[in-house]
Amino acid sequence: MSISSVNNYRDVLFQWQGQQLKNTGKGSSSQSGAITSLFGQASITSQIESMVELTKYAMDAMGVDKNGRVTFNQISKYSQKLQSEFNQGVKDGFANSGISDLSGLSFSLDKNGKINAIGANEKDRKKAQEWLDANSDIGKNMLKALNDADIEITEEVLFDINSNGKFSVRNAVEDNLQFALDENASLTENLRSELKKLGVDVSAPIDFMFNEDGNLVVKGDHNDAKTINSFLSQNTELADAVKKELKKNDVDLSSAGLRLGNEGNIQISINNSGLKDLQAALDKETELGKKIYSSLDDLGIDPNISFSIQLNADGTYNIISDHPDAAKVQKFFEDNPELIKKYRQIDTLAGVDDARKAMQLSPSEMRKRIQVESMTAWWAGSGNANSYFGAYNNGNLSLYSGLNLNI
Repeated sequence: MSISSVNNYRDVLFQWQGQQLKNTGKGSSSQSGAITSLFGQASITSQIESMVELTKYAMDAMGVDKNGRVTFNQISKYSQKLQSEFNQGVKDGFANSGISDLSGLSFSLDKNGKINAIGANEKDRKKAQEWLDANSDIGKNMLKALNDADIEITEEVLFDINSNGKFSVRNAVEDNLQFALDENASLTENLRSELKKLGVDVSAPIDFMFNEDGNLVVKGDHNDAKTINSFLSQNTELADAVKKELKKNDVDLSSAGLRLGNEGNIQISINNSGLKDLQAALDKETELGKKIYSSLDDLGIDPNISFSIQLNADGTYNIISDHPDAAKVQKFFEDNPELIKKYRQIDTLAGVDDARKAMQLSPSEMRKRIQVESMTAWWAGSGNANSYFGAYNNGNLSLYSGLNLNI
């Protein structure tokens, strides 16, 4: 849609404006002359071209056919809808920008001093890993602390961190064995069920171990030890499954202990003296642990941050804020280009609303404005996005016309 001459549009009903250009009473040809004498041929053509182009953009954004019609009220409502979607998108994005469940993350330290994040939540794991990779000195410092304690890392060390910065070393072999038992939960269910049938009280935990002959037996004193051991000697499914996993992980039978609680799967423990030395060394590194925990906990964007968005003529944009999270906001929009696209739509539609206001001025008011300032200022936003400046505060976006804050 384009305009080569204002004469092409005399007597046209601007449905998107909701009003018709007023006739001077001298006929359609004199109407054109009156408009021309008021604005000047080039000026009014330029203004209507801008208006039509802006409206065409609005129609395209709204999915209206080029031969269709829209009113300014419809454009305004569509703009409000976009702004609401933008605000909600930013709010939701900020809410999800941090790690949702830090307690669900574990970590591993390899022999080169690299820390890897481990956890079921892929998004949390990815965010944590990005920070860990950007702060690789953390792993190097952990490795140095272990080396200073004469501990040599030959395989990955698994650990957790609590909010007080305390490291808790995890037994990788134990974790693997427990996973295998959890995968075969029927072994626990059958044992608990059969012991109940034999009159064994399973409301209190029962501990097991492998004896010198490699048989699974009750550990310590138990009133029903004889009954339980007799059952286990005749029903070796559980013992055989555990032996298989211990052999697969090259763990001696004497290192393994099992516990049957009143609910849940059997829990296995593996005695590893080397882990005790690791734990003792890391117990001295709580400051390092606090740094890791607090840094990961602060990865999100403060939901109460205030910032401004400046769109530049070259298609770039700037986030302007004196808040410490300003760089995070910049990256957030870089990772969510659909929100910047939506903001550009809001920005342009705001130009349509300004155009409406300008076109609804009375002839005398319009004449005065033209005499005082160039109409170019009214249409600067038509092809140059930096005429609008968006301020985001308290979860809402506001647009300010006429600000040009290129820096």
